[in-house]
Formats: sequence, C-alpha cells, structure tokens
Amino acid sequence: MLTWAEINLNAILHNLRQIRNLVEPRGAKVLAVVKDNAYGHGALEVAKAIENENIRMFGVATVEEAIQLRQAGVKKPILIFCCILPEQAESVVYHDITQTICDMSICHALSMAARKVSKNAKVHIKVDTGMGRIGVSYDKAIELIKQVINTPNVVIDGIYTHFSSADTDEDYTNYQIDRFNYVLSCLKKDSIHIPIKHSASSSAIINYPSSYYDMVRPGIALYGYSPFITSKIQLEPSLSFKTRIVYIKEVPAGFSISYGRTYITEKATKVATIAVGYGHGYNRKLSNKAEVIIKGKRAKIVGTICMDQCLCDVTDIPEAVIGDEVILIGKQGDQVITADELASKIGTISYEILCGINANVKRIYNSPEKEIA
Repeated sequence: MLTWAEINLNAILHNLRQIRNLVEPRGAKVLAVVKDNAYGHGALEVAKAIENENIRMFGVATVEEAIQLRQAGVKKPILIFCCILPEQAESVVYHDITQTICDMSICHALSMAARKVSKNAKVHIKVDTGMGRIGVSYDKAIELIKQVINTPNVVIDGIYTHFSSADTDEDYTNYQIDRFNYVLSCLKKDSIHIPIKHSASSSAIINYPSSYYDMVRPGIALYGYSPFITSKIQLEPSLSFKTRIVYIKEVPAGFSISYGRTYITEKATKVATIAVGYGHGYNRKLSNKAEVIIKGKRAKIVGTICMDQCLCDVTDIPEAVIGDEVILIGKQGDQVITADELASKIGTISYEILCGINANVKRIYNSPEKEIA
C-alpha cells in the first residue's frame, strides 16, 4: 500500500467522552456529527464505534448519508441538517430519518409521504438567528411551528439554530443566543413543547455553556481539533495521513523541479518522489510550503504537487530510502504535523484539509477499546 489514512477510533472515543464530561452535568446529550464521511474519517466506522456511547443521535448532511448509516445497521436517530427536495421525502420517512425543515414546502411533502405508509415524519425546525443560510427567520419561527403542528403525520422533535462565528465573535454569538432564547420564550408562552433544543457546535461547546440546551453537536472536536488555540478539554487528533517514498535521485544546482518550474535547486539536492498528490486530497496549494516527516525528521515539499505524486528535499535525511513511510498528517518520533498546520499554510481550516482526503484513499482503523459509561 502506497498511500493511506489511519483512523484512531480510541482517540475519537476519548474526544467524545471529554465532550460528554463537559456537557452532561448541564443536562445536555450529544449529537455526533458524521456528515461528509465523518470529516474524512469514515462515517460508518465512526458511527459503529460510538453508537453505544450514550449519544442521542447522529447528524448528517444528506439523505444518502443517512440511508448509508441505516443500511449499515445504525439504529440511533439521524438528523439531516440540509434541505431536501420534495421527491426525497418518501426515502426520509421510509428509513425513519429526522429532517430539518425551514418552510412548509418540505413539511407538506413529508406529510404526504408519511400518510401513505401510516407513519409520522419527525422534523427539527431550523431557526436563522444570524447565520444567513437556511432556516426560518427567528421572528417568523412561531408562525411556522404552529403550521407544522397542524400538519397531519408530522411531529416536531426538535428546534435548533447555528452560530456563524462562535470561534471569533463573542458579542455576535451572544446576540444569536438571545434571539434563539426569544423564540424559546415565545414557545413557552404559547404552551408549545418541543422535546429537543440545540445550538452548540464545537466552538460553542467549548466557550458558551449557555448554548447547550438539551443537546450539543460536536463535529471537528469529535475528531480531535479545537477551533481555539487553547481549550477547556484535551482533544486527540484521530487521523494520520501517510504515503511512501517511491523514487530518490540527486540533482545538481540550478535544476528545476516539477510542473511550471516553481522550484529551482540552489545546490546539489537529494530529491525523493512520494506517492501522493492532489488526486488523493493533498492540496496543490501546499506546493513549496508544506513539510513531511521521514525517519523522524522534517523534509520540505519542493515543486508543484502533481495529481498522484510530489517531491520533497531529503538532502538532510541521508538514511532515507525507497519504501520509507512518509507522514503527511500525524506523528513520527518527536515530530508532529497537524491538519491545522497544513491549513495555516494555505489560508484555510482543518475541516477542509480533513474532508479533502479522497474517499478512495484506504482508511485503516484500530479496534476501539469500549468503555461504555
């Protein structure tokens, strides 16, 4: 095997327990976010590893992701965060999936689908308190909720919002919390009971206990990354991305490396070709910026990253040989490269680095050591 990712399920279990220890004393349960293939970690394997860890439900982006979990035997409730089309309503109902709704169009489609099979469709109302994406405006939420309540075979199981900048803007986040609390106070005033109220994703879990309500939604934190430099909880990155050296040669000073001649050697240089490229999800923007770890030492990526290969300078690692393991993300010896490090080099976030690893890259999983609490 030339290029692969290793997933430490025990690290994910550790991160989940850290989150539970933080939120459960306040009465909140956990919705584990496994959308987009569990941020590149493998949704099925992650879900199976944590389903019995006292989580309340799973969160996904699409109908297809939800069905994949169901067909793999996942029994916990599954919430689809994104909007669906009316023609997808029957699949949602058939597979007992909970759907986010923001208006009556999907509500009507779910109602029709549910009536056909004498079932109830479960929904969560998404309230826009300032994200500006999907969701009913907070000042129109009660009107929508009352319409949904009066719709046959549709049951409101939850209500939630999403923060736009809980990692950067305290004032605006508190402003959004206040708007959501306003909606909840209106529900109470009208004697409308909705079982699950939630708003906190990873950033808010760490910094805004007042946003926990009945449930929190850890995503990136579940996989070992905090949106903050310092954190109240100790998280362990759970993914390593690795490849191997497949060719080594020495080139003279003034030699150009890879497409576009973006790197010219300044001296005689020992160059290793490694079996990874942007086709695997190793971002092309990392060209001439990233480093890798070989034999416990760092080596700089040189030249433009190609689709299936790239090159690194191993002049200072004379012991490097063909077949050596190369760490793209992960730890070897006392050297560590994180998704955050790669993200900082190209002006993005760890989420994109992790999700960008191609699904065709083989994932290797350790066996989780269960410690069910």
